[in-house]
Amino acid sequence: MMAAVPPRFKFVAIGLLFTVIFFCIWLRPPSMGVPYVSDLADPSSVQVDAHEFSVSANPYAKDRSIYRVPNETLGFQEVYMISLPSRTDKRDAFAMQAALSGITYTQMDGVDGHDVPEKALPFTMEQSVNAIGCWRAHLNALQKIVREKVATALIFEDDADWDVAFKQQLVQFARGSRYIVKTPEHEVPFSPYGDNWDLLWIGHCGSWVYPEERRRFFVIPNDPTVEPPQYRQNVDAPNMSHWEGPNGDNKTRIVFRSEGAVCTAGYAVSQQGARKILYHMSMMPYNSPVDWGFADLCKDMRYNFTCVSVFPQLIGVSRPTANTSKWSDIGYGDDSQRTVEAANSPHLVFSTRLNMANLLAGRTVFDSQYPDSTPPQMNIEDIGSAVGHVEELNDAV
Repeated sequence: MMAAVPPRFKFVAIGLLFTVIFFCIWLRPPSMGVPYVSDLADPSSVQVDAHEFSVSANPYAKDRSIYRVPNETLGFQEVYMISLPSRTDKRDAFAMQAALSGITYTQMDGVDGHDVPEKALPFTMEQSVNAIGCWRAHLNALQKIVREKVATALIFEDDADWDVAFKQQLVQFARGSRYIVKTPEHEVPFSPYGDNWDLLWIGHCGSWVYPEERRRFFVIPNDPTVEPPQYRQNVDAPNMSHWEGPNGDNKTRIVFRSEGAVCTAGYAVSQQGARKILYHMSMMPYNSPVDWGFADLCKDMRYNFTCVSVFPQLIGVSRPTANTSKWSDIGYGDDSQRTVEAANSPHLVFSTRLNMANLLAGRTVFDSQYPDSTPPQMNIEDIGSAVGHVEELNDAV
């Protein structure tokens, strides 16, 4: 006859069982509403010229830290949104958009340029009052990051908009970013986006590629969220002819090391990046808008500043039905000068802001703002289904 098991051993066994179950659940990938897919079905099926570039599957597919990207802070330690206290309309809209996207953020007050004394400006700065306010608002966010030792942070402006499949897009972007900053395959980085970057410029109105003899790209083909070429309005852009071309794929997105960009609808900074920006744009002679300052750092090797960008961009801007004075607080004219009859969100296809009614109704089929060039409606699984691969090119792009 077997001896009775002491009660304390039963409790220990039960405790161990619950511990194992907890870790199994914790290690599962989080749900984003869309099933995960492999990085590249079969790279050998891609026909390439070996002398021109190489293509391979993404090497980071087995790194489970990538599953932190779809969390409520999108894989960053913090998320901030900059907005003037007077723009309650923008704050309302952004709060709704973030809530429906499963994003938590800290709201930071924008700055009225009139409230920035001249003695607080960098030596040589002579910008408009609105540009000074914008500059100071972004630097306040960066100062907070440095002061509170925040490892990584994503910063939005209050008119930012993004795709309904934003989290799925960011998973692919994170895989691309790791490749661009040369994260070793055997290492698990602290940040799911890699650890050797200063700025991730994902919301812009134009970006360009850093000039190198052999350039790394993370290429995401057949992406339904890519804005059709005929609708793109950017100050500058990479040469996409290698992928698009006469018989190419006009739905290709690329991740690359950037020499700079324009506009700051959304970007992420690391702790080291925030320190470099604060030094360059506040403590040294400086006389440029905030985005020009970022771009200067991207191309200037004095601080070994590394920028990673994506084109077409992942974050656009909301243009609501109203007079254009509601758009930007930097200035678009008086109320009576221009009005917009139909709301739009440049740079996006399945805009979250434009699909808010669908999201509130719990639908999983969303409307394209370009029904003449893309499917008028798509299911969320299909919208977020694009996957990427890595390429290296010798020629200029």
